[in-house]
Amino acid sequence: MRTPFGRQTVFDTLKRLRRRDSRRSVFGSAEHDYKLKPPVSTSVIEAFEKEHGVTLPEDYRCFITEIGNGGAGPYYGLFPFGQHDDSISWEEGDLIGDVSKEFPHVEAWNLPESFWEQEPDMPPDTPIEEEDRLWGEWDRVEQKHYWHPSIMNGAIPICHLGCALRQWLVINGEQKGFIWNDFRADHRGVLPLQDASGRQMTFSDWYMSWLNESIRNARLIGKVVDLLSRGDKLRAVKFYEEQAGSDPAQAERAVEAIAARHGIAKPRSRRRELLEALLLLVVGLLLGLLLGLWRG
Repeated sequence: MRTPFGRQTVFDTLKRLRRRDSRRSVFGSAEHDYKLKPPVSTSVIEAFEKEHGVTLPEDYRCFITEIGNGGAGPYYGLFPFGQHDDSISWEEGDLIGDVSKEFPHVEAWNLPESFWEQEPDMPPDTPIEEEDRLWGEWDRVEQKHYWHPSIMNGAIPICHLGCALRQWLVINGEQKGFIWNDFRADHRGVLPLQDASGRQMTFSDWYMSWLNESIRNARLIGKVVDLLSRGDKLRAVKFYEEQAGSDPAQAERAVEAIAARHGIAKPRSRRRELLEALLLLVVGLLLGLLLGLWRG
């Protein structure tokens, strides 16, 4: 059963997030501020569908025409219809393929390791001119075989994860309606987005999963920040470990990262503070004893 969503559910949850995550601690929230852009006109969508001979997945179509056309969403937010990174239109550049053709993948795709073995590996004394020439040739090979727009025919980009990593929604072909990860920037190819059970995720699955996860993260980070602000790093780490299901080392690194992001310098644990207080007490007693012996 797919995760349902409705206009009021989305708005109410975003409102809770704006209130609960006042520091905008959840990843990407500082960019979109938990706000959606106005919906796009259905006439714009109908014209697009008619021009390309496609129909958008119903949940996505409903979202952008009735709830919001871009803004609050996973990672750095949902792209407005017809745009991708930094408000670039689909007609610009060479990222978008032919949406009127079917998406060519049904399972994870990548080029073999032998392809990457062709990448130039030049000695340090290579002349700059020769280095530029070889890298130029390699860029053309990579563009043709790895970044050609046809690799993502039948899909539209909906989200940027940072570092040229993206997520796409398939709108044409056997995989229509499902989200795919584009990890080509890391040489990991493209692969279907799946939930914890291994089930592929639709647009509504993807968006509602983000809303629910953001609520949990906002609560988690808020509690950690509160504990750190009171100087109780030990409890902050323990709380993070229990709530996030991480090991102690991961939890400590995460808590330290949260502290750095919120300007809480060198958070100290209560145990450390107690040890320091005990040490001061022992030193004081020793000094008092020495002073008494000297006077005697």
